[in-house]
Amino acid sequence: MPFSYAILLLHHQSRKLLIKGAEADIFLTDWFGRRAIAKVRTIKPYRHKSLDLEIRRRRTIHEAQMLSAAKSIGIICPHVYFVDPISCEIIMEFILAKNAKEIINPEISSQIGTYAGLLHSKNVIHGDLTTSNFLVEDKLYLLDFGLAFHSDRLEDKAVDIRLIKETFSSIHYPQFEALFSSFLQGYSTIQGNKMVKKLLAKVSSIERRVRYALN
Repeated sequence: MPFSYAILLLHHQSRKLLIKGAEADIFLTDWFGRRAIAKVRTIKPYRHKSLDLEIRRRRTIHEAQMLSAAKSIGIICPHVYFVDPISCEIIMEFILAKNAKEIINPEISSQIGTYAGLLHSKNVIHGDLTTSNFLVEDKLYLLDFGLAFHSDRLEDKAVDIRLIKETFSSIHYPQFEALFSSFLQGYSTIQGNKMVKKLLAKVSSIERRVRYALN
């Protein structure tokens, strides 16, 4: 039996489903005596079997690579214990912490902005920059790089900014002004005010296009 299957069969016996997502299921599991998270990309019956497996394998490997890239920049992310491209699964560190969505404040928002600035300084686009993907312990953790990719395009970076702006304006509306201002302050410490102005102009352009399309 291949090593990966032997290991995974052992820990699968005690795993517990935490989140059933559109692209992947998240389980609480055991990894050699310690609690861990298993992210398993689910089979899509509407795709041809071999194509589906190839897509899930590729995305699993890509996410692990993006996590590694983020760590090299200085972003704090869960430690990856094991990547299995056969079962399309990533085993990573379990972090006992509060979700930023539940306790967001200007200080945390500023840290989120700093992380976004660091990612963009190395042309890493997160792709799902919302408060739900940050955990707060004694430090800030960034999660879920399933949609992350490399790009030096201003528009792609602006899409990240627009998404966190929308998160603040919808989910955290009472604090919107303070949170978005703090986010931009944190971002500017890495990217500078000139880049912030360029990005905000691009964000406004995207928002106008969206309104036009909806109308």
